[in-house]
Amino acid sequence: MAKAPKTSGLILPSDPLFYELPPPPGSEPERDVAKRLTTLANEDPEEGEAAPVEGGPPTVPGACDGHIHIFADPKRFPPWDRAPYRPAPFTVDDYRAVQRRLGLDRVVVVQSSVYGFDHDCLIDALEALDTGPSGEGIGHARGVAAVSPEVSDGELRDLEAAGCVATRFQMRDPWRLIDWTDTDRLAGRVHDLAGWDVALQMDGRFLHEVEQRIRAWPGRVILDHLGCFLGPIGDRGPGMRALLRLIDADKLWVKLSGPEESGDGPPRWQHQTRIARQLVRFAPERLVWGSNWPHPSAFEAPPDDRALLDLLLEWTEDESLRDRILLDNAAELWRFPEPSVSAIPDTPSASPTKEPELH
Repeated sequence: MAKAPKTSGLILPSDPLFYELPPPPGSEPERDVAKRLTTLANEDPEEGEAAPVEGGPPTVPGACDGHIHIFADPKRFPPWDRAPYRPAPFTVDDYRAVQRRLGLDRVVVVQSSVYGFDHDCLIDALEALDTGPSGEGIGHARGVAAVSPEVSDGELRDLEAAGCVATRFQMRDPWRLIDWTDTDRLAGRVHDLAGWDVALQMDGRFLHEVEQRIRAWPGRVILDHLGCFLGPIGDRGPGMRALLRLIDADKLWVKLSGPEESGDGPPRWQHQTRIARQLVRFAPERLVWGSNWPHPSAFEAPPDDRALLDLLLEWTEDESLRDRILLDNAAELWRFPEPSVSAIPDTPSASPTKEPELH
């Protein structure tokens, strides 16, 4: 893949001046956190009610949620007998309500460790979600599958036909399914047979320790949850510097997802906001967004998905850049087709014979 042009005036991490830039705007704590918490509490919808879509910024046709999980009825798709946890069902129908509320029509389903290497739930979810939220068209869903080192060629082809475009390397305990020693051969095999990329989740603080290994994998690597730094990280931290080097080498993409997986929490997500704004400043063309629904690490107190989508606009500070992350970047990374004309709402200025320009 040809290297995408960088933003003009970009200062790379190899340049010492990069680390002398001022902190990204918005990363400073609010002056009155208690007052903000009270305001947010008063704005929360009543239990069981969804906040109206009109309360947040509009999205564009083809906008994508790049990271969700489906937990089906265990009678249909029982969890792996060594599953690290056994969540209540969070079904396709449940996610459809979230999708409509957020105004999104594309989705990437990531296989949970709950199912081990069994792909039946994933394939079923992809089949159900491949049509749009209103039942229109096909090609609205992609999958990320966890495959074993012994996966057969036939199984990989079945997953490819179902819409999978990447394999998942979950390297966080207790959810890890493979060893680091398995990753090199497996990354090469899925890429050679199906052209897949690697979706990686690990503690980003130690990314520098596996940087050379990641560089050796063919294809692209998609890093979950803002790098998933499970502890304090500074601009000069070795994990962050490795992340920026891998982006600059055109190897790494990052999901602006899962702030609840690490850091200091809402309402500001100060730790994650600083990382997100640094990534937006450095390489916006290598970012995608995901809700991380239904938030496996925060089942008891999940963040509001509408607020997470609104947070993306705060991080980018520009609707066109937000839409690029939701639409153009997602389409390139997850291999979605161009949105059909029928999926684009009519507007007074839209020509009936010309597809409106997408930003």
